[in-house]
Amino acid sequence: MRSTLVPALLEVQRRFGAALSSAEGEDDALPLLAGNDVRNRALLSIYRATSIANATAALRLAYPVCRQITGDDYFDALARRYRAASPSRDGDLNRYGDRFADFLDGFEPARALPYLPDVARLEWSVHVATTAADARPAGGELFAGLAPEVLADLRLQMTPGFALHASRWPVADIWLQHPPEAGGPHARELTIDLDLPQHAVVWREGYRVRVSALQPARHAFWQALVDGAPVGEAWAAASATDPHFDLAATIAQALAGGWLHLPVTPGAPA
Repeated sequence: MRSTLVPALLEVQRRFGAALSSAEGEDDALPLLAGNDVRNRALLSIYRATSIANATAALRLAYPVCRQITGDDYFDALARRYRAASPSRDGDLNRYGDRFADFLDGFEPARALPYLPDVARLEWSVHVATTAADARPAGGELFAGLAPEVLADLRLQMTPGFALHASRWPVADIWLQHPPEAGGPHARELTIDLDLPQHAVVWREGYRVRVSALQPARHAFWQALVDGAPVGEAWAAASATDPHFDLAATIAQALAGGWLHLPVTPGAPA
């Protein structure tokens, strides 16, 4: 019985979902519904419009900077095309939009704004950070009294919401020039040099999410740590990028920003 019911239920869900995605799916969904077809078409249209509005609102919330760059009308058109290409897979609309940057990569009309996908990737990290779990940042006592060999073997954890980005575009500068709270009904012109590759870091400071450009060597250091390397290996990776890499200043920046969480000692799971 179960093997028969499950495929049948999945087919009902598929057909109903197709009707919510496009009017072209209504004919397949109508036989599933009781009552008058004319009335049911009208109800499906209402449900579809509501679904589109909810998806668009979710993307507007997650990507306010992209919306400022493109303008409202263009962004809403992007949201509709994204919804058609990538229907929601989760009941929580806070997680809707995780594939938006990949969609922009493959959407030909968006190539007029070639930096937009990377800005979207940065914005998604900002969005994720807004709902990241609370964590007490580590202080300077984390490194107090550590012998050099112990420090070299130490693995560090970053606070929830911490994220790194490497882009051929100045994504941090673009984001900072378009503060999300500014909103704005019209597309905004960029006044920065776009021929500037940039590394960026995202983190949550209290209830506020921060974005900053990051020196390449510091990015290499933190990326190595995020990937699970101990401090000694991360230091080597940063020094390979810049022989003048300053470990003390890099750690000081992290402690000031509250980037570091609890350390993972040698031999413990990363």
